Amino acid sequence: MPFIGMSSNIVLVIIGIGLLIFIHELGHFLVAKKIGVRVYAFSLGFGPAIISKQIGETDYRISLIPLGGYVKLAGEQREESNTGEEWEFMSKKPWQRAAVLIAGVACNTLLAFVAFIIAFRVGVPFITAEIGHTMPGSPAWEAGIRPGDKIVKIGNVSDPDFEDVFISVALSGSPEGINMEIERDNETFDVNVVPRYDSTVGIQRIGIAPATTLEVHKIFAIKNSDAPVQRSDLHVNDKILEVNGKKIITENDFREIELANPGKELILTVLRDDRKIDVKVTPSVVTRWMIGLSCATTKFDGVKKNSLAYSLGLQKGDEIVKVNYQDVHGFTELINTIKDSANGIVTLQVSRGNGTKYIKLTKYGDETVKEFSEGIFPHYGLVVDSTVEDFPAKKIGIEPGDTITSIDGENVTEWNQLLTLVTASQGKEFEISWMHNYETYTKTITPKKNEKNAQGSMGIKFKEKKIIRKYGLAKSCVVGTHKTVVNIKRIYMTIQGFVSKKLSTKALGGPVLIAQASYESAKSGIGKLMYFMAIISINLAVINILPIPVLDGGHLLFLGIEKIKGSPISEKTMAIANYIGFAFIISLMIYATKNDIMRLFNI
Repeated sequence: MPFIGMSSNIVLVIIGIGLLIFIHELGHFLVAKKIGVRVYAFSLGFGPAIISKQIGETDYRISLIPLGGYVKLAGEQREESNTGEEWEFMSKKPWQRAAVLIAGVACNTLLAFVAFIIAFRVGVPFITAEIGHTMPGSPAWEAGIRPGDKIVKIGNVSDPDFEDVFISVALSGSPEGINMEIERDNETFDVNVVPRYDSTVGIQRIGIAPATTLEVHKIFAIKNSDAPVQRSDLHVNDKILEVNGKKIITENDFREIELANPGKELILTVLRDDRKIDVKVTPSVVTRWMIGLSCATTKFDGVKKNSLAYSLGLQKGDEIVKVNYQDVHGFTELINTIKDSANGIVTLQVSRGNGTKYIKLTKYGDETVKEFSEGIFPHYGLVVDSTVEDFPAKKIGIEPGDTITSIDGENVTEWNQLLTLVTASQGKEFEISWMHNYETYTKTITPKKNEKNAQGSMGIKFKEKKIIRKYGLAKSCVVGTHKTVVNIKRIYMTIQGFVSKKLSTKALGGPVLIAQASYESAKSGIGKLMYFMAIISINLAVINILPIPVLDGGHLLFLGIEKIKGSPISEKTMAIANYIGFAFIISLMIYATKNDIMRLFNI
């Protein structure tokens, strides 16, 4: 029963997260007992005690909220009620108090190490480092990486999974890029890729997506459309074998047919429980709102390695200003001028930096033009390259060479902003301003749906290709140690990324994200849950050791200062520091929770 499975997963998550905090507090408890500090209370959970048992001076409790625990030490703070007895925490030597503080972090690190070992003994599923898609114009596309390639080494990480690739790229700090070893057709070669910061998600990316299987992972409703698959007999976990009798090998094969058949019924042959079944699905007709203009320039944001353009010596940032000594304005005019040129030598005048270069392209018909254009990715600006017949932009008088300046009074500074504003209008009328021959014009315009180029969509997400990493005890210990060390380094690199603004604080997650990720890990099996819990335990250890007042690291900092100056920090200074630290932690939690809510509701 699905409900039973869901309930057991939630219980596993609660136990797992509770265990992490409980182990942290257990470390404090054990070392405090060892050095002779009295512990008044040791609680499994927070809130009112459900079960309580007094043994010696310690009240052992099981409390209502099963997410962690706490210890209450005698003389934990400098207070008037402190007697100065040797069994009080503040009476102990600085190194002894430091040992109590470090114990929580040490226990979390040890727990992570053990959890990693258990995870790899059970088996942990990882998304493979095989490439399913490269975004045109992206760093990976520019480096010549193709769908079907497999990353076998990235930086110093051999045999990486997609998580390794993602983190290595996001945290790459070298302006020279990151080195990769790629496997293609049973041969390997090296490439260098320079990650690009994506402001929309606040991380560095190279523009790749993982390879997928043809097993259905999710079925969803299409935005501003219907849900064709939800009305069909297609099930999650079905494996698509054929579409209209055509064998499907990759997701790209499927997407090509899906996109090309809006509103047309398709017969999907799927494998379900070792039986072949035919399912009828009619892709939704998906159109987008357009005003009918392009602002592609003759400047290049990317030149694909090993392409015709690359072999000619063209580089990223180059701008072709003339073809056969004839001025060209905009990408469409550039390609059309080359296409209209006679076969043979075509001279391209290129502006590069402050200089000019002349490049010779030998043309052999339209195939050469196609090959040339496929190796370059134009920069999109705000100068109109072309307009579409029967669309609003052309009808109100916008012409190639004009510059778009604002929409509804909002200044437009880049192409993506223009696209976003047009799409957000959802077909409603707005004002658009543009400059023509040094004069500014403003008119109302109503976006139009591009029915002619409508695409089909079913609302299917496929499962990524995965590999189960499972090892014997000895190898699990080695891998567990490696993962512990690597994750500690990654956390500090992540913090460094936030400080240097290479990572956006929008990527911060709070309790909701942790709970969601824990639940998804639990659904993937005990191995994945243990792996995730190990990472959270490492996070808890590293964050706690940071020199922030109210955290263990902050208390250690005060102890270090006390050791150097020979006397404790004043109560006033300590109180102010703790208030600041507490305010910082609470603010961080509120901000992270806000991010969680924004993600949860897709805001």
